[in-house]
Amino acid sequence: MSLQGHNPEGPGRGILDTLTEVVFQTDAEGRWTYLNRAWTTVTGFDVVASLGSHFLDYVHPDEYDHTIALFMAVVAGGSDHCRHVTRYRTRDGAYRRVEIRANVLRAPDGAVSGNSGTIVDVSRDQHDAEAVGEHTALLELVSGGVPGAELPVGVLVYDRALGLRRTSQVVDRLLGERLRVGDPLDRLGIMLRPGGEGVALDGEWGLAATAARTGRPQHGDVNLLGRAGADPDPDPDVRGRAGPGPARALRISVIPQVDGRRELVAVVLQDVTDLRRAERLQSAVAQLGQRALGGLTVPDLLAEAAQVVRVTLGLPGCEVLAATGRDNPADPAHPIAAIIPVALASDGPTIIDRGAAFHGVAARIGAAGRSHAVLVAYAPYRREFAPDEAAFVQSVANVLAAALERDTAEREVRHQARHDPLTGLANRVLLHDRISRALRTVEADGGALALLLMDLDRFKEINDTLGHGAGDDVLREVAVRLRRATGSAATVARLGGDEFAILLPSAPRGVADALAVASRVRAALAERIDVGTLPLSVEGSIGIAIGPGDGSDPGTLVRCADVAMYRAKQLCVGVAVYAPDADQNRRERLELLGGLRSAIAGGELVLHYQPKVDLRTGRTTAVEALVRWQHPSHGLVEPGRFVPFAEQSNLVRPLTRRVLMLALDQARSWWDAGRLLPVAVNVSARMLHDAELISTVQAELDRTGMPPQALELELTESAVMVNTRNAMNVITQLRRAGIRISVDDFGTGYSSLAYLRDLPVHDLKIDKSFVLNVARRPRDFSIVRSIIDLAHNLDLRVVAEGIESDEVCSLLRDLGCDEGQGFFLGYPVPPADLAA
Repeated sequence: MSLQGHNPEGPGRGILDTLTEVVFQTDAEGRWTYLNRAWTTVTGFDVVASLGSHFLDYVHPDEYDHTIALFMAVVAGGSDHCRHVTRYRTRDGAYRRVEIRANVLRAPDGAVSGNSGTIVDVSRDQHDAEAVGEHTALLELVSGGVPGAELPVGVLVYDRALGLRRTSQVVDRLLGERLRVGDPLDRLGIMLRPGGEGVALDGEWGLAATAARTGRPQHGDVNLLGRAGADPDPDPDVRGRAGPGPARALRISVIPQVDGRRELVAVVLQDVTDLRRAERLQSAVAQLGQRALGGLTVPDLLAEAAQVVRVTLGLPGCEVLAATGRDNPADPAHPIAAIIPVALASDGPTIIDRGAAFHGVAARIGAAGRSHAVLVAYAPYRREFAPDEAAFVQSVANVLAAALERDTAEREVRHQARHDPLTGLANRVLLHDRISRALRTVEADGGALALLLMDLDRFKEINDTLGHGAGDDVLREVAVRLRRATGSAATVARLGGDEFAILLPSAPRGVADALAVASRVRAALAERIDVGTLPLSVEGSIGIAIGPGDGSDPGTLVRCADVAMYRAKQLCVGVAVYAPDADQNRRERLELLGGLRSAIAGGELVLHYQPKVDLRTGRTTAVEALVRWQHPSHGLVEPGRFVPFAEQSNLVRPLTRRVLMLALDQARSWWDAGRLLPVAVNVSARMLHDAELISTVQAELDRTGMPPQALELELTESAVMVNTRNAMNVITQLRRAGIRISVDDFGTGYSSLAYLRDLPVHDLKIDKSFVLNVARRPRDFSIVRSIIDLAHNLDLRVVAEGIESDEVCSLLRDLGCDEGQGFFLGYPVPPADLAA
């Protein structure tokens, strides 16, 4: 046991503390389990204090995602090597550029047990660090007690005239032929050629001459040529073709003044063929993984993956073939067609051997039983595939599988966020989007659109008498009939319960077109609906609004159609067209809109607070501030009746400032009483993109003397997507100021997961539309579980909204959800009524 903590046993471990490069080992979670003394030299951090901390704690924030992607590509792909340059934090707060070379450690069952490798400071001398970093494999062999004769390192000693004096026994094995004492350096130089951008061993400006001139060691990469001056394939990894055989990659160092004697020069050769090969294959997988995260479309990603395999392995063919279907070769006797069922049944890469005519590797893309496709790399001639090449094809297939799973989940989340899960119709979000598009079109062309809102008559009687299962059957049948009656050009939506909407994006005859559709809808509903053996008759009341005359925005049109629908229901006329003089809500709307400014300034706004509860401990961790209007004549007005007015006018800024002031004043009161309870405030889309938001927040914090940790801001994902670049900038500045940021109503918008990956937020709040029925609807359960897993993989906490039962609360707790809100956990209440 040493002062550095756990020092793995084994001969040669004592030399590790004499090295200038950091030697490390981590557990499977990425926490340091061993560090040599060079850790303190490079970073300034104490070794003992660092043990147990996570390696990602030291990575520069800008390179955090890249580092995760790189290591995950290695682990998921089954590779064993990783090499990259990044920036590590030092004790003085600066960052130092380092090169990391790591080997994945695996348990006997193949599971990842940790990583080991070296960290080299490359901030000053990249060239020297490159040479030092090559010692990784050698250090591991030495520390394991491997005899010197078995190391992949050969040493040759030359005199001043560059004649060979002696060699180690490994040299002959590395070179494949014996060198004799007295042989000139030129003979070795003939056998070696520069690798990559390396320089030659001999010649006026070769490594040997440069070492002699400078008196300093020189390093480079070389390839060992075939015998008798043969011309090997330029790709050292191409196997099985005619010719003298592949070249070997060697790392060469020329060291002058051996043992202090100026007349002696040593040449050190290390076989790094497998290392270079592993680095090249791992780098190709890592780069493909980065491209997959970068938002490539699925067809582009599949094409790029095939190209990567072809180029990296030097093959003429690579294809991604569907598990079944028209993408497969038409000829059932074709070698590719024959291998597909075998590859689908195999948990690893499958070698294809059809003699001299066809050789290849096939790898299943996706898990057994639900695979997406098969990746096939092949050559129409005899060509051996090494195990690491087959593993490389499987690694690429694994990257594709992860990308396809993510794309499927993202499309499913987007679809669920914009469609009704019971009927498959559009939901309110998608309807509003379609109305907005149609309004832009008709306003540009001078046309009109029609919106029909329908509520089923006496539907509650069906639920109460026959049960909600029968009611759901009726709603699904109504959805089918509405689609059939309205045609493909219309958008049919279910807004909730028994309320449906029909959008006619083009209604040239205005009301006449809408009435014609309403007539067809009522006729379709008039046909009896059989629920089991019971025939039912269903009718609906329909309200019609015409845009843009009745409203130039989705909210106004829906409200107008709603007013007309209730008029039809009240008058029992079946269908009614919106009439402004019959709008009973307009006077109240105008009254609220006119009084809102004075309400903000006059102290009529109050805040109620709803607790956020840790689902593991049951402890209240924070509260969400919810604004109410204590109106002199209308009583306590809910935010849905007046906040939209503020959004549509210039009152959103003073409203936000007032809510922040009230929330932080209350937080100050709680904190002074010893109750450290952070307060969350909702920020609207308009305010998020207001230049004064950051200064407003900071001014209120300064006024109350509250720390930034006392405040949390909740933003909807749709607000972020209005102007993603600006939102990213504002959120980044708020986070740097120490303010916690949450993405509210997650799942109801349509943002790309690529944006979520880059958002500097702390929490995701799952919208209550998914939570309410998570215990009864498998699709809602799958979506909630996927969001929780996604958030945790991005190091985000998850808050579920709309928890209204113990069953849902327990289910979310089991899924790993961190916090929850809802009536089961606590209603919004005035501050005096908030339980301690």
